[in-house]
Amino acid sequence: MMNSEKIKILIADDHPIFLKGLQEVLEEETNIKIVCKANNGTDAINGALDREVDIAILDIDMPGANGLQVAEKVLATKPAVAIILLTMHKAKDAFLKALEIGVSGYVLKENAVVDIIHAIAAVSRHQSYISPEMSSYLLQQRNRLRGGNPGDQLELLTVSEKKIVQLIARYKSTREIAEELFISEKTVSNHRMNIAKKLNLSGKNSLLRFAIEKVND
Repeated sequence: MMNSEKIKILIADDHPIFLKGLQEVLEEETNIKIVCKANNGTDAINGALDREVDIAILDIDMPGANGLQVAEKVLATKPAVAIILLTMHKAKDAFLKALEIGVSGYVLKENAVVDIIHAIAAVSRHQSYISPEMSSYLLQQRNRLRGGNPGDQLELLTVSEKKIVQLIARYKSTREIAEELFISEKTVSNHRMNIAKKLNLSGKNSLLRFAIEKVND
């Protein structure tokens, strides 16, 4: 996705003022091209499937189909499309559902003007992005371990790998982990692949889901 061509983006939100503001923010970026706008979930699905789209930015609450439903339908047909969800709500269940579907970015609407460009840059690098305020909230609300003992699985990991899982559970990006541990991003990526293999994790966001649900500080 990261090449000389512009990033092709679909935006969907049922609030016309917010949609217009989002469009204006994105149009200031020289490497972005808005190829479709929609004000409901049905049009968002049709737009994403009918057009060449790199990233779909979707409001989680829309008539016709909500953002999660749109994401699920689009990714079932076009798994290469990166999905960024916009939400007014700090809800763990919706966030975990988004990860399960394969959503790449999760942005709070109250911070969208600041966060959306960072989110686009991250998902364009095939990384996940979560609004910092959302990360802080989820850390505060993290439940105690449910079912099973993660220690058995974590014992399969080296000390370095365990540290990386702990940082992933704190919603740290690959770049942030590399900076904190004074290693390269490539080394972090290799660790992540090895961890996923050892834990028999597969699918998009599977390691992040494991870290969020199983690791306790």
